[in-house]
Amino acid sequence: MGVDRVRIGTSGWSYSDWEGVFYKPGESKFQKYCRVFDTVEIDSTFYSYPDPEIVEGLAKSSPEGFIFSAKIPSLITHDKRLDLNKGVEKDLGRFIEIMDPLRRSGKLGALLIQLPPKFTYHNRETLKRFLEILPKDIRFAVEFRDPSLLKEDVLDILSRYDVAYTIVDEPLLPPEVHVTTEELAYVRWHGKGERPWYYYHYDRRELEEWKPRLEELASRVKRVYGYFNNHFKGYAVHNALQVLEILGIITPSQRRILEAVEKALSEAKPAVQTLSELLPPEKIPDSVDGMLRLLTDERRLARAKKIGRDVIEIDELNDERLVARVKDYRVVIDLEKRMILHDCADWSRVGARLSLCKHVAALMLAIEPGYAKRILREILERRGEWTFREV
Repeated sequence: MGVDRVRIGTSGWSYSDWEGVFYKPGESKFQKYCRVFDTVEIDSTFYSYPDPEIVEGLAKSSPEGFIFSAKIPSLITHDKRLDLNKGVEKDLGRFIEIMDPLRRSGKLGALLIQLPPKFTYHNRETLKRFLEILPKDIRFAVEFRDPSLLKEDVLDILSRYDVAYTIVDEPLLPPEVHVTTEELAYVRWHGKGERPWYYYHYDRRELEEWKPRLEELASRVKRVYGYFNNHFKGYAVHNALQVLEILGIITPSQRRILEAVEKALSEAKPAVQTLSELLPPEKIPDSVDGMLRLLTDERRLARAKKIGRDVIEIDELNDERLVARVKDYRVVIDLEKRMILHDCADWSRVGARLSLCKHVAALMLAIEPGYAKRILREILERRGEWTFREV
């Protein structure tokens, strides 16, 4: 066996800006994805525990042999920072129980432990103690976000517990190949853009540099999972298909999709013009109310102002992320990835045009004004770089 051990996919599949490039309007995104790729990394599990019924549905509706990997919730990795004294063993057990339908169906590839940027070499003992509690019947991969962890003794810890080192392509860490378990290798292409990294379209020559690395990995481990996280404008789909072609394992149907994607990208209109190009930054209102008037209509804003603060719960608020509930609806704002995830019925309509529904607007009105203005100004000044998704 060789490169046939390699599975390539993307991080997530439900992106509105893939419509017209990969998806046709109205078709099932998940079913289309499964017809083209044989693996996916579930990104939404990072933001919250998934509904068990949804996981059961993914196990049943995906083809035989399809493989899911998934990110462990940020509650474990970022909020509690793997600290066993904060109850993460129970949190992990809950997550693994929810994901069990994928394991039982033979469709669970690996669970990704993505460490926060401030988790450094000084935290290596915390990492070691966390790896000690991992179940042996599930494969895990760890992604470092700080270069101080790239030391031999830390890699030895991963090897001791049979956990894969996540090989990355990004600005923070070098794309070094480290094999810490014979079971699998885990690769993530984040992109090399600026603000954010993920807004990046790999050139084919850059991807060809990965061919010998992937071939080496395939010769050393039982399976290789690789996921493109540069989701903007359908770039992840294009680059994933290109890697399959470069490795010589692309199927005829995948090649037809690749040609269709390349045609769509070549004919695509320029990226949405940001409001900062239409309106000088100094003309953007300095109030939350004024900014919201540029991002939603008067009717929705009026309804947002009627939503009481008592039905808004803040689960997480920091420099990277805002997680909240508005009534029975969840809102996740990822400032690093420039993404808003939400689940109300109106979101599928307004989110496609990068506008805000009443629930997200109400949340902006409820939080500290300085923080709200930071989010809204970021959207207004870089509107074409934001993605609004259903959670």
